[in-house]
Amino acid sequence: PNIIRNKDLTKPISRVEFASVAVKVYEKLNGTKAIPVANNPFFDTSDVGVMKAFQIGAVNGTSPTTFAPDDLLNREQCAAMLTRVFKRIFLAGWTMDTDSAFKLDFDMPILFADDADISEYARDSVYFMTANGIIKGIGGNMFAPNNSTAAQGAERYANATREQALAIAVRILKVG
Repeated sequence: PNIIRNKDLTKPISRVEFASVAVKVYEKLNGTKAIPVANNPFFDTSDVGVMKAFQIGAVNGTSPTTFAPDDLLNREQCAAMLTRVFKRIFLAGWTMDTDSAFKLDFDMPILFADDADISEYARDSVYFMTANGIIKGIGGNMFAPNNSTAAQGAERYANATREQALAIAVRILKVG
């Protein structure tokens, strides 16, 4: 997407940047352009990529009225956003509001050693993505879902780089 064009791909990707990546994945898999939501629910961004990602159900905010566009994307957020894109395209009738009624069929992989650190909202997405080889662990049977401590945040333990996010996006295109 243009938002990361000519940027250092070795740097962490932000939530606003990844929203545009998720939209590109949606558009490629669905064969149609995403349309931005008419009424922006967020007061901290009006980015068109975020508005499109919200309209297709790929993203939630960090609250009902905030998106936190400049926050760094963590690995479980990446898994959740791309799983929502997958569901939107391949599960007829899926919406963010009806998500709990739509379960994906996959063979559950071995639980990660840091499974307890995976947020409940992202757990199925993490294992769906892992089972399909779209997102991998970081080694040592660890997933690194989020930065749950200040030290993890400082070292960007659970943050994906732009390059990693693009590689994950390419993998879901191959599965889809």
